[in-house]
Amino acid sequence: MPLETAPLKGLRIAVTRERGRAQEMADLFTNQGATAIVCPLITFLPPQDWKEADDAIAKMRDFSWVVFTSINGVGYFCNRILDKGRKLDELKGRRIACVGEATAAELRRFGLTSDYIPEQQSSEELLAALSRMVKLSGQKLLLPRGDLASPLLREGLRKQGAQVTDPVVYRNVPDAEGAQALKAALKADGVDVVCFTSPSAATNALKALGAEAKALLARTRVYSIGPMTSRAIRDEGIDLTAEATQHDMPGLVEVVVKAEGRRGGK
Repeated sequence: MPLETAPLKGLRIAVTRERGRAQEMADLFTNQGATAIVCPLITFLPPQDWKEADDAIAKMRDFSWVVFTSINGVGYFCNRILDKGRKLDELKGRRIACVGEATAAELRRFGLTSDYIPEQQSSEELLAALSRMVKLSGQKLLLPRGDLASPLLREGLRKQGAQVTDPVVYRNVPDAEGAQALKAALKADGVDVVCFTSPSAATNALKALGAEAKALLARTRVYSIGPMTSRAIRDEGIDLTAEATQHDMPGLVEVVVKAEGRRGGK
């Protein structure tokens, strides 16, 4: 795209997505004319203890559904199966639900396909859909998750009589280096837009910015990838400019392009 016609020309956008995926998002903004400031606020690590996940893998045939609510849940769980010397074919006998297209795409990378993806990427929508499709009472569901995952889906399934096993397959850890980079950029008045892609990224940013958080972020426009992230931002008293309609990375880029394009840049 020619820079003179790019909708985000001249904008400085802070990308807070996790290390390893932040650059992909930064490139999308750069292609729209922005200057992307990469400052990852979270990183992911394996669980300190794999016992619960390993027990679930050993009992895979007991589950009627496997439900994935994140890209990382897919990656860490499938790689753990392979690390244990087992085959991913064991998952093919189970029905699989994914919270969104990006999660389903990660599943396809392992040669597996999702049986269901909700139209709107959210745990609430996934819960509602499973409730419509399946008589949950007595069903055994496997829900591989991160250590900071919302309990909403798990508890909602259990309230309907499902037996839910939800082993932690990855940990969400603050990225101190990225947090300092964001703080430095904000204090230098070098950021126009901040994009948050998860509740934990927003929480980590606010902790890192401390008492100055509201004042520093007030100088910017703040965008969120989805409802749970928006809630985390608003709960801290931070004004939210807009939330992505499609709750994934392309959807977040799209809402920034539309909103900032209407503003005509800075």
